[in-house]
Amino acid sequence: MATSSRTVKPRKRSVVFPVAIVLIVLAALYSAGWFVAANFATNKLEQAFDGNSPLAAALDCANMRVGGFPLRISLKCSKITINDARNGITGSVGAFNSAAKIFRPGTVNWQLTGPAILQTKTGLASSVQWDTLDTAMSVGLSGVDKSTTTIKTLRTNITQAITGATLSFKAAESQMEVQRSDADLNATTRLTDVAFVQNDGTSKLPPMTADLDMKLIGQADVLNIDNPKPIDLKGLNAELRNLNINIGEGRTITASGPLSIDQDGYLSGTLKLQLTKVEGWRDVISAAYPETHEIAKMAAKGLKMAFLGQNQGQVTLQITHGTVVLGFIPLGNIPPI
Repeated sequence: MATSSRTVKPRKRSVVFPVAIVLIVLAALYSAGWFVAANFATNKLEQAFDGNSPLAAALDCANMRVGGFPLRISLKCSKITINDARNGITGSVGAFNSAAKIFRPGTVNWQLTGPAILQTKTGLASSVQWDTLDTAMSVGLSGVDKSTTTIKTLRTNITQAITGATLSFKAAESQMEVQRSDADLNATTRLTDVAFVQNDGTSKLPPMTADLDMKLIGQADVLNIDNPKPIDLKGLNAELRNLNINIGEGRTITASGPLSIDQDGYLSGTLKLQLTKVEGWRDVISAAYPETHEIAKMAAKGLKMAFLGQNQGQVTLQITHGTVVLGFIPLGNIPPI
């Protein structure tokens, strides 16, 4: 029995030792692979923000650092600054934190903290704040294929510096999806419980839901990994495939049609509008803004005439070099970007 016992122990050692060696080698290979992948990601990011990249003139990632070993590759920035000279936009956003899981290749999740402060050279300034902002991306060989962003409790203030006019609105939730479609970029957005807020924190209009589906023609290169091409608003062509605004009780507006921005920054386009409950819209606008009562009354009367006496129908919204006309009713002018 003693002899049998002595023959078993060496066998155990002979099995355990090779397994331990294999595990050590695998751990070393995994660690080396992680550092190679992290170094590759760092180089790509540095190229995206160096002077040879179009993004370098628009974005700066402060205190960039890569980590996440062993199960993730993460990128963090303490702050993102924006200086887009091409579109005349400057500003900043809070901390950025992204992570790609090793065992889910091709997927990246990131979070961004607010506020976002933006200003255009035309004097339009905006401040955007949120509770949470989370994005999930699918990444292919050439760049991002699809990105989905969810924002909880969005709050926005937009101010025109020249006139001092301020627009404030908030939304309980915002969902935005961006996806490549050959050379084009498809973008969809849904805002729920949108409220336009006054200085005292109240809203004159009922809460609304807004859905947007738009194609930006020839703009897919903005999602490239190598040599991303920022969107130039001047000269932009787009197709508004659907815009739906719903304020409840059957009061809806739906719009679709081509849009473009010329080199001077003026918007032009021809939109087909579907309106329901015209008188309902008139009453809501008149109650919220009594000073517009006569204009709302005349607009509703004109629309019902165009709709052959019906309380709903279709009309054309024509935008020419920033001048807006609804059917035959002039609505005003949109300033250039």
